[in-house]
Amino acid sequence: MNPQNKPQAFQVNSVEGRAYWGVGILWIMLATAEDTDGRYSCIEQLLPHGPAAGDHIHEVADETFYILEGEATFFVEDQPIKATAGSFVSIPRGTKHAFQIDSETARLLNTYVPAGFEYAIMATAVPAQSRTLPPASLPFPDQEQANQALEKVIQQYPAAKTIYLQGFAS
Repeated sequence: MNPQNKPQAFQVNSVEGRAYWGVGILWIMLATAEDTDGRYSCIEQLLPHGPAAGDHIHEVADETFYILEGEATFFVEDQPIKATAGSFVSIPRGTKHAFQIDSETARLLNTYVPAGFEYAIMATAVPAQSRTLPPASLPFPDQEQANQALEKVIQQYPAAKTIYLQGFAS
C-alpha cells in the first residue's frame, strides 16, 4: 500500500453518521469502505422485535455483531446463539446465518471485513428523517429496482455480494 493512501484516523458518532431506513431497520453508517480503504465497515442498527434477516451467506465478508441494547437470537448453520447486551457474535464468510430480535427493540454494532455491504444498504434504503425506527408505512424496496442497484454496488464492492436463501424479513 502506498503510504499516501493510508487510511487516516477518524471519529464519528451515531448522531453524525449517515442514517438510512430500510427493511424496517435504522442503519447508521459509522465507517464505510471510503473511510477505511475498504478494509472494514461498521454500522449501528436499531431493529424492532421479530425476524431481522432470513438465512443468507456473505461469500466474501466476515460479519460481526456486538449487542449494545436488547436481545437477539442468531441462527448460525441452523444452531441458535442467544445474545444479550454485551454479547459479541462472529460469523465467518461463507457461513449460513439468520437472526431475530427477541426484545422489543435492539441496538447493535455490525461490522463487515472487508467493507462493501454497507453500500448495498445505502443503494436500497432511504435517508432517515430521524434516529428512530422507520415508520411502519415505509414500503420495502421494489425487488427489481433493488436488484439492479445491488448489481451496480457489487461491481464496485464485491464484498457486498450476499446470497439470500430466504430473503430479508418483511
